Amino acid sequence: MAVIVAEYLGIRTDQGFTVSVPAISKNSNNPDKPTLSCPFKNSHCDKAKRGDKPVCSVRNVKTQELWIVCSHRLCATHKGTAKRPIALNEHQKTVLHNVAKEIFDPEITRQEVLVKREVAIPVSPDSDYSADYVMWRRNPKINAGYNADRPVVLEMQGGGETTSTGDLTKHITHWEQGLVALTEPVNKTAPLVTNAWRRQQEQFLVKGNAAMLTGGRIVFCVGPMIYQYLLPRLQATTIFPDLKNANWTLALLTFVEDKSDNAFIPACAPQSIPLKIDSEQSLFTNYSFFIQAITNQGTACNSLFAEPFEDLL
Repeated sequence: MAVIVAEYLGIRTDQGFTVSVPAISKNSNNPDKPTLSCPFKNSHCDKAKRGDKPVCSVRNVKTQELWIVCSHRLCATHKGTAKRPIALNEHQKTVLHNVAKEIFDPEITRQEVLVKREVAIPVSPDSDYSADYVMWRRNPKINAGYNADRPVVLEMQGGGETTSTGDLTKHITHWEQGLVALTEPVNKTAPLVTNAWRRQQEQFLVKGNAAMLTGGRIVFCVGPMIYQYLLPRLQATTIFPDLKNANWTLALLTFVEDKSDNAFIPACAPQSIPLKIDSEQSLFTNYSFFIQAITNQGTACNSLFAEPFEDLL
């Protein structure tokens, strides 16, 4: 598999936009670790600040699908401090509003959507998890007997790491030096979908259970590669009831590239790749069924405990 850089510091590379970003490296010199504005949140780019190349997403050369490689690209969660709060920007508000329209009401307005960021979830006396978002709505329909509104724990996992990150970094360094085009394929780099799913499992178990015990729901916003990796494996052992219009407790929402002519692009990220929720790659079901499907992945293996063994002599 090979990838190309799809977005660099919020600028898509396939539309002829000029990508004018200073050279960035982990050298101790300050100029190599610039403070650059991130178009997807009201703050600086964390990658550039620590000397990493500010790649937002890459594209699978064969399938052309996006793989987000920055944790802030889909919908950043940083809220700042009490003294220096960080407001949501237009990109984040758009993503969150689109989620609310899927899980609450297609006609819900922004003014009706309520969120909290980086919400602590106690796991033990000395350990907390952190929910990316908690989402609720004004004037909820909590007494409806059919699909009543419930508060939601909302997790963002648009992608993850790649293999051979060093090769991708080297390629970008060569581009900074004027030796190659930024959009040339990087042949040894590929999305690490399995690693993203392994990390996600713990989120399903811990944060999902906390949401269920507190009378809520859990929603995971993922990229298409994660969804396409996950669903066939789980559906091989479990039939998920479609509860979109019923009392669902877990949802997967897949964010994909919006290739339509009227795709919305926020003013804060005018040269970015627009995203949308793909209703064909979304799942609304029962949390317990989903967890059961995760635990049902292994099958009996007659040779597992059969001879031969070796002793320790």
